[in-house]
Amino acid sequence: MRISTGLLALAAILAIQVTGAQAQDAPTVKVDVKDMKVQQQQSPQISASNVTDKRWRPKNWLEVDLAFEAKKNNLPGDRSPFIESLEVKFYVALNKQDATGKYILLTSSTTFLNVMSKEVSHAMVFAPPQALSRLLEKTEFATADAKAWGVEINHNGQLVGGFSSQGGKFWEAGAEKFAVTDGVLLPKAKTPFAVLWGDYDLESKQ
Repeated sequence: MRISTGLLALAAILAIQVTGAQAQDAPTVKVDVKDMKVQQQQSPQISASNVTDKRWRPKNWLEVDLAFEAKKNNLPGDRSPFIESLEVKFYVALNKQDATGKYILLTSSTTFLNVMSKEVSHAMVFAPPQALSRLLEKTEFATADAKAWGVEINHNGQLVGGFSSQGGKFWEAGAEKFAVTDGVLLPKAKTPFAVLWGDYDLESKQ
């Protein structure tokens, strides 16, 4: 029993040392949110040759434009100014209550790639018109239909930044106050806006 106890104690010490070494090997990242805009954005009308044109009326999407500056504390030997990826959890509460009196909360988690340290970057997601019309029970989304919004930004599983339009993490009220709807907010690459604005915003993981 003494041998077994000693081996367990040694294993625990080694595990702590390995965990500490891994933490020291991980670069420190901090993110400062500069701005977060939630607004209506009409579907883009893009012309193309050699195809039959279609007549349609552009509808309003919900656009989230997050501006932030990430700072990376490089380890010895690492001269790269880039952060490989950041995971951004978006929260947008709509100014609409469901049948139980809970406000509708849109959520999504998107990983953005190749973030330049010490430079303002933009991360964007969108909600499509049809889903918004269904949730809001109205013909078209308007900016005023967004009640509150915020983000949590993670790097390697650690929270490194965040923002809330309400000054606090309103989304933590969870199912008691909100009817949570995940998957409606889409990365730009999965929307008609994919070809727009060049290098304005970050690439997202597919």
